[in-house]
Amino acid sequence: MARVEPSDAGFTVHTADGQRFFARWLLNCAGAWAAGLAAQVGEPVPLVAGHPAMLVTEPLPLFMTASTGVEGGGIYARQVARGNCVLGGGQGFALGESTARAGQLAVLDILRNACELYPALAGAQAIRTWSGTEGYLPDREPVLGPSATTPGLLHGFGFAGAGFQIGPAAGEALAECILLGEPRHSLKAFSIERFRTSTRSNAPCA
Repeated sequence: MARVEPSDAGFTVHTADGQRFFARWLLNCAGAWAAGLAAQVGEPVPLVAGHPAMLVTEPLPLFMTASTGVEGGGIYARQVARGNCVLGGGQGFALGESTARAGQLAVLDILRNACELYPALAGAQAIRTWSGTEGYLPDREPVLGPSATTPGLLHGFGFAGAGFQIGPAAGEALAECILLGEPRHSLKAFSIERFRTSTRSNAPCA
């Protein structure tokens, strides 16, 4: 996306390759890159990029029946039906604007922490590692709901690693904004306005 032009009728989105798209509503769900669009409409946010480290082990006898983790402890894990354990924790590093790597130190930390919590992982081999790029806000809470400056624009970003868990509910809330005019549950706590010293929302749902 090169730029967005809001109007009374909706939005015209201009892409870098010269295409144009029009829509009555626009959803800013661009992850670690969402701050760029927010800034275009006068809503700068202190979003920073992070690179979660992940790995998967060789298949092991089944011992885990739920996705588990330690809050604030830098480790989470689940085991798939084939027996492989998917583990995550800590941060990797960026290779470029859109690529990242887990990194050796992060992988070793994951394995060390995992073996303390899950003895069945002792001696397990990591067969693949990876990372990606996420967007983090200072309070580790997402921005979710209407723009405070631009009617028809909805934000949904900054999920701090919890997007897979709360993504369905976040999508439903944004859909309710469009279809019903407001969500069934208040999104005020997640408003982008919390990063502004003073503002007044003119958007249709809150």
